[in-house]
Amino acid sequence: MKKVIVAIMISICGIVNAQEVENDSIKPISLDSLQQAINEHQLKFDALNEQLSPLQEEVDRMSKLKISGYMQVQYEMYNYQDVPTATGMFQLKPGTSETNVPLTTNPVDVSNSFVIRRARVKFTYKPIEGVAFVLQPNFSFSAVTLKDAYVQLNDPWLNTFQLWVGQFNRPDYEVEFSSRDRIILERSRMTTILYPQERDLGAKFVVDFTTRYEIPLKIDFAAFNGNFGEGPIANQVSDVDSHKDIAVRATYSLKFPNAGLGIDFGGNGYFGKNTVFAAGTYSDINNNPFTAAVGDILDKHWFGAEVQMFYDVLGGFALKSQFNKGVISGTAGSAIVNNNPSFNFSGEREFFGYYVELEKNFGTKFQAAVRYDSWDPNSRLSGDSVTVAPDLRVHTWSFAFDYFFTNYTKIALGYSMPINETSSTVGGIYNDDVKNNTTTLRFQVNF
Repeated sequence: MKKVIVAIMISICGIVNAQEVENDSIKPISLDSLQQAINEHQLKFDALNEQLSPLQEEVDRMSKLKISGYMQVQYEMYNYQDVPTATGMFQLKPGTSETNVPLTTNPVDVSNSFVIRRARVKFTYKPIEGVAFVLQPNFSFSAVTLKDAYVQLNDPWLNTFQLWVGQFNRPDYEVEFSSRDRIILERSRMTTILYPQERDLGAKFVVDFTTRYEIPLKIDFAAFNGNFGEGPIANQVSDVDSHKDIAVRATYSLKFPNAGLGIDFGGNGYFGKNTVFAAGTYSDINNNPFTAAVGDILDKHWFGAEVQMFYDVLGGFALKSQFNKGVISGTAGSAIVNNNPSFNFSGEREFFGYYVELEKNFGTKFQAAVRYDSWDPNSRLSGDSVTVAPDLRVHTWSFAFDYFFTNYTKIALGYSMPINETSSTVGGIYNDDVKNNTTTLRFQVNF
């Protein structure tokens, strides 16, 4: 009986399924209805593309713009000795991060301060291959200043030549090495005096044989207004004396991958003039006074060499050194233009400067460095032969220890200890080393 009931149920299911298949059979569709459906879908796709097209253009445009930057906020502690003179020795000015300005009398001692050292945003726009527009402002407590504003054109045929036009760093290793990446918190005294504010307005032609010819040689030729980029607005808008400063730098790299060693070395030359804007008594390189009239020309030129050694062992070592020798000049306290605010002296001086820096990585979280730099603003005189404080030689020991809190956040502790040459002829506080050491705790964030 059970078998009969199962057979009946199977027969019923088969009949129902057959009916469903018959009902679901493909019905013939006309070509006109099919074309109409296709056209309707095409109209929908066209409308969607029309809506997305402006968005795609905006995405393409934004992909050509790169925004980066960094901010450095620090706490400084000063161990200084106030100097009641406007033409005294170049040292740290209490309450600031300016390391090469003459000290002046303060009504109240300042032994510590919070400082926004740098706050910069860099915009790099590349509309087409081989062309870049760069704009980088710096935000301080009371003003916004322009650091970089230039156009860079890259040779698309040989991949060898570049042309820079605008305001940018002058060719020099320590100048071009970003403040964001340095271990020692500030640049050497020599560099800050020779290249105040680092930038200038001009044009640069670069020849790089690395990509095309696999020769690790790079040569920079640059011409600048010589106004040092920042300061009075008139200095930034146009040249103040028509004379152009010429800078040349050549570097060559040696790589020894099996030994984990890399050596970069090079040479540089700087040739310029300073125009006298304030008539008066000046001093020549032999320390002899002379009378200068407005429009007279002061000499400015130097030659230098550099080397950087990188050794990949125990986390990595780096040894860096530069020296420069030549003639520097300036006008002290000129109301029209100060040719070099870090060399606040009326006259010409034959100088010699150098630094040696040792850097060490400890894993990926820690870095440390020590640097010894020397600046002799008047290499023809020494000791008691020096008659004015700006001619005294200064040796500076700098120490720094960095900790990377994250990949984009760094905490740095630095200590700077300048040691000045003494002279009983200058007298006063310069019979001994002037107290002007600085301790800095810096917090830096990159983006």
